[in-house]
Amino acid sequence: MHEYTLSTTRESDSGLVKYPYCFEANVGMPAGNLWREWLATLVDYRKSWLWPLRYSQPSVENGLVEAGGRVIMTYQIPNPYDSSKPDKNVTHEFDITQFNEGNMFFEYLTTDEHTFLKGGGSFQVEPVNEQSCALTWQGEYRHATGDARLEAQGDAFPYYLCTFFTAAAQNIRKAVREGVS
Repeated sequence: MHEYTLSTTRESDSGLVKYPYCFEANVGMPAGNLWREWLATLVDYRKSWLWPLRYSQPSVENGLVEAGGRVIMTYQIPNPYDSSKPDKNVTHEFDITQFNEGNMFFEYLTTDEHTFLKGGGSFQVEPVNEQSCALTWQGEYRHATGDARLEAQGDAFPYYLCTFFTAAAQNIRKAVREGVS
């Protein structure tokens, strides 16, 4: 059985707007299989069923997933205000701050060059039993208040997260249903 929960909010505090998010899924496949799919996604997203390719394409520098490495993410961001307008294409980089293969844990942060958001997130897979696992993908991004451009981009961020994680949940559901692992 595949079930998931997604939460994202917009919070204002001390001159910052924050966007915490959390995607949790119970996945009917062994934890190691989902973890290997995550790593395969980062090395060559074209060979992965996990990632919603319609919205972004990840890659790691030099094909290595390791702490101190870098993820390069190319996004196609849908316009939340006018769906007839084309997606906005942007590329951002993230530093891999923690990578623990044994604990199936991966953490990343925006680089200083990120154009409007600061923050990051983590991806963790935990076994529930031999045939199922729990996925937690969570984090927080933030930007300063007072800049209309940042505010507009930031307000589009929760829309993107909901769109992306819903597509990820559909990919997981399809893989579980088809017995892919």
